[in-house]
Amino acid sequence: TVFAFINMKLLLGSLLVSTALQLASAAISCTDTCADPSFCSPITKPLPEKETLLFTTLSSDVWKSLDFSKVTTLAIFGNYDDTSVASVTCLAHQHNVRVVIGSEFPMDDIDDDEAMAKFVDSKVEEAKRLGLDGLNFDNEGLRSTADILAKRIKEVRAAFNAEFETPQISFDLSIFPKDKQGDGYDYTAMNEDLDFQLPMGYDMNWNTDIATGNSPIESDKAGLQQYIDLGVPANNVVLGLPWYGWAYKCVNATDFTAPCTLQDFETDWFGEVAFQWGNDEITDKWNEYNQPTVSLDEATMTKYFSYVDRDSGDIMQLWYDDEETLAEKYKVVEEGGFRGIAIWTIDMIKTKSENYDAMWDALPTRQL
Repeated sequence: TVFAFINMKLLLGSLLVSTALQLASAAISCTDTCADPSFCSPITKPLPEKETLLFTTLSSDVWKSLDFSKVTTLAIFGNYDDTSVASVTCLAHQHNVRVVIGSEFPMDDIDDDEAMAKFVDSKVEEAKRLGLDGLNFDNEGLRSTADILAKRIKEVRAAFNAEFETPQISFDLSIFPKDKQGDGYDYTAMNEDLDFQLPMGYDMNWNTDIATGNSPIESDKAGLQQYIDLGVPANNVVLGLPWYGWAYKCVNATDFTAPCTLQDFETDWFGEVAFQWGNDEITDKWNEYNQPTVSLDEATMTKYFSYVDRDSGDIMQLWYDDEETLAEKYKVVEEGGFRGIAIWTIDMIKTKSENYDAMWDALPTRQL
């Protein structure tokens, strides 16, 4: 089986650019929407020793009813608007939870000092206007950019430190920093100016020809160890984990409880024979098909079940993490002394879904 790291956030990359332009033109500030202007000020208390960062694309209203005792940071990605961001900030700050915006360095301008200075200034001004607490960078798959990227991160850190008391700057990265997807990053140099690095422990099944887990527990362990080997302290590492799974189209099989072989595809593996589904979608399908037998793949610590699609006749196999498999992965983080976990994304489990309570209960409670 061949695994290649790809992250769903790549699909949102272009949205980050359009959103930045939208925010600049709208020019709404947090104080325009927050009843108590004091909640529009960035949090000044020290960063917590343990982190639970939750990604949201604001595609649902789940952020309005969070158990904030489980959260240290909300990271907003996608096609958001000023009013929504300000509303999130206002609510989160009432609970001493930080809010950061997903950002990308404009790589076409990465060597242009003047353009990058303008970019950094715009991020500082955006954060001040919306009451944000920092940035979460997500530039993936870079090549031969290690030195210049570390320099630009240092400039971001200096600019935010000049304007904020305790800004939070983080970077989403490959789970395997030593492979070819990691050669555009100097992890040790970046560590000097990042509050934490966030290896994304999902989508490790990319291009597989046999159904398997999204976030295999042994791969999570191996990736975390690579960060330690590169000199990144464990307390500067936050492991990203999924609240979504994968649906596979299988060839005919007689044993529905065994991992299936995927069908052949014409052009694209993703979208033809493999699909990303949120946990709520997977549960809905399990109920729709009369709750077929669920198996646990102990090697990857992932659950799965199979059914025959009524419309297409395809054998489908759905692999996913739930509160039980994720608890084992949370344990890896805790026992290894790592800083914490991140979840992509909370929008995939709606407030009133049958998954909601169990998935939230499994999250560690954080002392803010």
